[in-house]
Amino acid sequence: MSVVERMRSLALFNNMDMERLSRLLAQINEQQLAAGEVLFAQGDTAHTCYIVLTGELEAVARQGDFEMQLEICHPGQIIGEMALIDASPRSATVRARVDSCVAVLDERGFIELLHSNPALTLELLRGNTTRLRRTSQQMIDDIAAKHAELARAYDELQAAQAERIRLSRIEEELAVARRIQRLFLPTQLPQPTGWQLAAYNRGAHEVGGDFFDCIPLPGGQLGLVVADACGKGVPAALFVALTRSLVRAMALTPAAFQQGGATLSSSPAETLRVTNDYIATEHGASHMFITLFYGQLHPSTGQIVYVNAGHNAPMLFNAAGTLRAELESASLPLGIIAGQSFTPVTATIAPGELLVCFSDGITEAMDTQGTLFDEQRLLDAVRDYAALPATELVERLVATVEAFVGDAPQSDDMTLLVLKRDA
Repeated sequence: MSVVERMRSLALFNNMDMERLSRLLAQINEQQLAAGEVLFAQGDTAHTCYIVLTGELEAVARQGDFEMQLEICHPGQIIGEMALIDASPRSATVRARVDSCVAVLDERGFIELLHSNPALTLELLRGNTTRLRRTSQQMIDDIAAKHAELARAYDELQAAQAERIRLSRIEEELAVARRIQRLFLPTQLPQPTGWQLAAYNRGAHEVGGDFFDCIPLPGGQLGLVVADACGKGVPAALFVALTRSLVRAMALTPAAFQQGGATLSSSPAETLRVTNDYIATEHGASHMFITLFYGQLHPSTGQIVYVNAGHNAPMLFNAAGTLRAELESASLPLGIIAGQSFTPVTATIAPGELLVCFSDGITEAMDTQGTLFDEQRLLDAVRDYAALPATELVERLVATVEAFVGDAPQSDDMTLLVLKRDA
């Protein structure tokens, strides 16, 4: 189809006589546009306007990172004329949506077109008015949408701030709980004549489920406790607080009999029996339990009378660091069943020997490959450092575990208690 035929097919030129149309065509050039190609850009200086002959173009305006579609232009529409009318830069970018063709009119040709077709002026005015109204309404709609988006963002921000404040309060409360829980642990360990005592405790979380205790008892005896509650975090910490208080209270409660005129403390078996019954009866609904080793040491004789309620068996080593015995017991953990009886066992720690009590956070510490530290590595480490004083021995054992773990996150609480008899 020739340019004349294409122009004649447009409503814009239906009523224009051939002489005027021919004169106009002499000032018109055709421009082909590929899909996506920009005809002119927002802010460009305007010297021409365009008549869409074929295809489809879109006008878009950009404000910052936001782009708004203003209009879809079809064959017969004039685009870019407003910049010629008011001598302003282009107010929008126009690009082809599909392969298109436009007729290019310079300012002189545009004026000739208006003079030759007075009705066109009114049509352009109507079109621009419609366009402005549509653009205004679109801007109003966009502003309303942005307002709603901002309102949602504000609500989300408020919720996030409230959550941050809540989490901050929880963190503060956990920090306080952690400090309180640390107060449960002895700040200074008793050191009976001829004995060395050292311990270590580190929680995997803000608060932990492990604890140790050293309880001075009547007659110069010493109560030793290492325990590990099921679970992690706050529930375990609360259970630990309950258990520690019960064990301490019962251990320091005089027994119902006297021997040699001296009031004795409750035996390990009686202490754990009462503690277990209370937990199982009063708190059985929590389904919590705790493994616990409790031994009463007679420093003068080296005898230790103990009950092991499902806890990792403490290891008794000779002076050379060789494992001599494990302080095991067939008792269940505390809190599982009421009415459980506990049978005390007696062992003797000879001069130069040492007792290592620990929680499973030590032997089950994992490296980055998921390999357990295990009891054998603990045995090897004790053998290597058995000659050291108790405090240094604990430090070396902890350092050995930490070197093995490396950068792997700690998944369980760690507790160590070492009792060493001087040679």
